[in-house]
Amino acid sequence: MTAMLAEAAPTGANYWLILGPIIIAIVIITWIAITRSASRKRVDHKAPDPDALSGRGPVDGGVIKGDPGQRKP
Repeated sequence: MTAMLAEAAPTGANYWLILGPIIIAIVIITWIAITRSASRKRVDHKAPDPDALSGRGPVDGGVIKGDPGQRKP
């Protein structure tokens, strides 16, 4: 009687050869769908209030407010 050196059945995680590409395809399709749905949403930008301050900090109308000593290096 001869000893069998190798089995004919496949070994290892061969189910990942099928599940891997399916999972990757699902992730890519989901990513594209989320990106497309986000790009379709319109962002409502409010018009700036001309009466409000510029919101640029101490600079207002070209005049820097504060002590000149604050601007020295």
